[in-house]
Amino acid sequence: MAHHPRVEEIEFHLRKIAVLIRHHTREMLGQYQLTLPQYYALLHLRRQTMTMGELCGHLYLASSTVTDLVDRMEKLNYVRRVRDDKDRRVIRLQILDGGEEVIEKVMQDRMRFLSKKLNQLDPNQAEALLQALSNLHSLMEAE
Repeated sequence: MAHHPRVEEIEFHLRKIAVLIRHHTREMLGQYQLTLPQYYALLHLRRQTMTMGELCGHLYLASSTVTDLVDRMEKLNYVRRVRDDKDRRVIRLQILDGGEEVIEKVMQDRMRFLSKKLNQLDPNQAEALLQALSNLHSLMEAE
């Protein structure tokens, strides 16, 4: 199959935008002594408690790396390890209020950062961007 005529330019811009948002987020996380992988871990734990193995799978990181990451977050009172109600041998990770607060502050900052840029676009451009990204996302998830 032939490449789409604009694929290189589109991939370049998507990658650069992701890098810029990640860079901005990393700067913000420094205030909370968090790394980007720890932030992603908190985002996953915000949705549900999970075991270390499950978190490793979501983050695509080795078990030893995730253990260190969780140890540091536990010391900051962002997460805690709890025994599973149904199987006492299983340890689950649970986000604490401190972790929830950090996520909320970082998300608000990310929204301010992106909003400031989007407000500089014509409203029709912003709407077209949203529609195009939404469609691309749907196509990718369908695979």
